[in-house]
Amino acid sequence: MSDEGEDPYLLERQALVSHLLDAVKQCQIRFGGRGELATETDSRVVCLCAQFEAVLQHGLRKNNKRLSAIRHMTDMVKGLNVKHPDSEPTFWHFLRNHLNKHEYERYMLLKNISSDIGRGRAWLRSALNEHSLERNMHMFLADTSVISQYYENWAFLADEERSSMLPTMAAGLGSVLFAINIDNPDLNASRTIVQKEPQLSSAESSM
Repeated sequence: MSDEGEDPYLLERQALVSHLLDAVKQCQIRFGGRGELATETDSRVVCLCAQFEAVLQHGLRKNNKRLSAIRHMTDMVKGLNVKHPDSEPTFWHFLRNHLNKHEYERYMLLKNISSDIGRGRAWLRSALNEHSLERNMHMFLADTSVISQYYENWAFLADEERSSMLPTMAAGLGSVLFAINIDNPDLNASRTIVQKEPQLSSAESSM
């Protein structure tokens, strides 16, 4: 789909590309090739995570047949018999299909993460820390059947032209040393995490 009149979500997907490209560029400029760690205390890192989350969250199906089953299994694993707190679909439901048993349990057992949106955010931050995001993006995009199951046909991940840029953008972060806290209770918030003011290093503040 290339005509805006036929695809009302085209501008949304293009905006997501532009914002993510800018977030990647800002992190590259600030941290690329340096020994300084990129953490959640820097606004550029916060923005980068938020932009990747927006891309992965875009166009998730609200009525997914497997969603209730996933929630039921989640509660069984945790030994709970209560209503699941997440009322909206999150990209965790999609990406968990690509995790092995040990990877899945890693995020289920995080002490301070209690929601599916929190688990998805924890996974994203660990992928940045471990420089595995490029590989995971290739894996996600190759599985078109799972994408169509969890996402609407107008979603970002269903847009082959634009989503194909994700592995390249992830690869562009290879020279950045991320050290983001993944077991952070703030990641459970249902709304987008508020961007913090930039934290200047001692070198920058003395300039």
